[in-house]
Amino acid sequence: MLNSSKVLINQSRTKVLFLITKSNWGGAQRYVYDLATGLDQTRYEPVVALGGDGELIDKLEIAGIKTITLQAAQRDVSLTKEWRLCWELVRLIRTERPAVFHVNSSKAGGLGCFVGRILGVNKVVFTAHGWAFNEDRPGWQRLIIKFAHWLTVMLSHQTIAVSAGMAQQLNWPLAQRKMCVINPGRTIPHFVERSVARSQLANYCPALVPFQTDRWILIIAELHPIKQHALLFEAIQSVVSEHPTVRLVCIGDGALRDTLQAWVLDHHLEQHVFFTGATPEAATLLPAADLFVLPSRSESYGYVVHEAGLAGVPVIASNVGGITDIVHDGVDGTLFNSGDQQQLTTAITQFLDNPTSSQTMSHTLQTKLADRTVKAMVTATSKVYRSR
Repeated sequence: MLNSSKVLINQSRTKVLFLITKSNWGGAQRYVYDLATGLDQTRYEPVVALGGDGELIDKLEIAGIKTITLQAAQRDVSLTKEWRLCWELVRLIRTERPAVFHVNSSKAGGLGCFVGRILGVNKVVFTAHGWAFNEDRPGWQRLIIKFAHWLTVMLSHQTIAVSAGMAQQLNWPLAQRKMCVINPGRTIPHFVERSVARSQLANYCPALVPFQTDRWILIIAELHPIKQHALLFEAIQSVVSEHPTVRLVCIGDGALRDTLQAWVLDHHLEQHVFFTGATPEAATLLPAADLFVLPSRSESYGYVVHEAGLAGVPVIASNVGGITDIVHDGVDGTLFNSGDQQQLTTAITQFLDNPTSSQTMSHTLQTKLADRTVKAMVTATSKVYRSR
């Protein structure tokens, strides 16, 4: 009797098949993990199909979520791989027979929505984590890519945009009718106490040891051109003449590390700009900061800004994409025009000269974000799965 009851329970669950191109641990991967592990397991049966052998697979397996590796999944475009991936998806859907096919990222989105529709999946949902037409590339390429994104949205039954800013950027006919906005949730169970957090960061970067009591500015971001670290470094160079105890701590790694470190040395800022490299669970160390800055050229949402808000750290960020879904300028943080080094310098200087007003805004942001949890995101997404 017990075994037959279990079979009935399993048969009554709605199978949700998630698809994502890469299995590293980034914002889109965290989103898939939070949904797959956050769904009510008595009502839903989550399965995740993905490419590679990254950290996401390990985390999902620890959480007891079934994973399926797709051999042809990769971010770079290759006609041979696209064809192979298409057939892999056909076999996957025919084998798993999901009621909901939830595809994520640009490449997986286009192929996934097409195959899901052709095979008659009851509900094909696409989550847009970013638009590739925002990248720095020739105009004709951006136009073709924008058409591909628009077609993906049209093929889906419903598209979720992770921010209102993102939804507004795809302003072609009928696209808005297909989209809804669900901000990602973030629930950090424990922030490390300030002095301990600083000691841990100093373990990653021993050069920070003599400066434990100084004023720290943190940025958590891949060392990539889109994050505009160089702009922040230029602002710090302008600030330190009047505020010599300011230390900028850069958490993260990436292709620009050697270039950025060379810039710091060339401008004699090695006692003001520090690199910790990739740091596990970096968000838990945010209390080490007096101020958090993110000068990105583009952000689909801005997880790290959300995390800084939850930590109660004052925020300065560029007014792009989803960041404006998190911070309202002058109310709960400070926004500046992306790429404007003078505005960024002024914002940092104003914080250093008058931190009290920024701390009031950070408390407002922390209170606002307390309700933007993973549970709230999962509940809203479940409604999309059930909608007609």
